[in-house]
Amino acid sequence: MEEELMLNESVDTEIPSEPENEPMIYIGPNIVAFGLMRFQVYRGGLPLTVKKAVEKIPEIRELIVPVSELEEMRQKIDKAGTNEARLFYTVQTEAEKFNVEYRRELHGAKGRRSV
Repeated sequence: MEEELMLNESVDTEIPSEPENEPMIYIGPNIVAFGLMRFQVYRGGLPLTVKKAVEKIPEIRELIVPVSELEEMRQKIDKAGTNEARLFYTVQTEAEKFNVEYRRELHGAKGRRSV
């Protein structure tokens, strides 16, 4: 019951909406713990899991862009010293903490099942 209430709560993440119904694409690093994969495209809004990820790592919101901006953003991420490269690195560093915990829980759960 409590989980149902949590899923129905609105999450204010201030992620830009799709301009003129254009799909959005995540251009950050893979974050297995949140199910975020680089170059994953979203149509019709972002799922709750992505919004929750933004709550944990706010910089993610700047790495979700309209598909039309993909090539420009990729170039900026690849160029050292740009704000986009810094954002990518920040998200990658923060994400690793969540991924380590996720793997720890995953392996711990498997270990308990096999005993």
